[in-house]
Amino acid sequence: MAAPNLTTLLDFETNVEDAAQIFLSTETGLAATNVNASLDQDDLELPRIEVAFELGDALDPPDEKGNAQSELEYRKYSGTLNVMVMTRGSLDGSQTQHRELRAEVRAALLLNADNFTTLDGAGPDTILPYYDVNYLRPTGTQYQVEGDVAMSALSFQMNLCIRNDAWPSA
Repeated sequence: MAAPNLTTLLDFETNVEDAAQIFLSTETGLAATNVNASLDQDDLELPRIEVAFELGDALDPPDEKGNAQSELEYRKYSGTLNVMVMTRGSLDGSQTQHRELRAEVRAALLLNADNFTTLDGAGPDTILPYYDVNYLRPTGTQYQVEGDVAMSALSFQMNLCIRNDAWPSA
């Protein structure tokens, strides 16, 4: 599927975060309002998942853009997907809820899980229509309690490749 323009195609952060919100909400059973992207500015509702994608280096070598265009361009990128699991720490059973939610996020981000390749009913691979995820590796977890909020920060290294058919025609 071709992106409508280069701005949309090259907004890696929004595209990856939007896709992660969809499948993490499905996998964990949390309402979509409780799974938020990095720039969402809403009230702090708990339990909550926050996702943030940080684009890293373009990976060598550059490839042909595709779409019958012979121009070379960087199509492969590395990045880090950060997922913050937050729960209220003072409620009965909150430790169990936090642990289960953290494990459900990990399960959703397994290499062979239905995550970034999940179909959303609108057509093949439309959850992340412009990229292929070529690599997804857990890189660590940090845990802390701040006041009444328990937080686990899970990090995943990701490699993306812009699909041949994703380049806009103009």
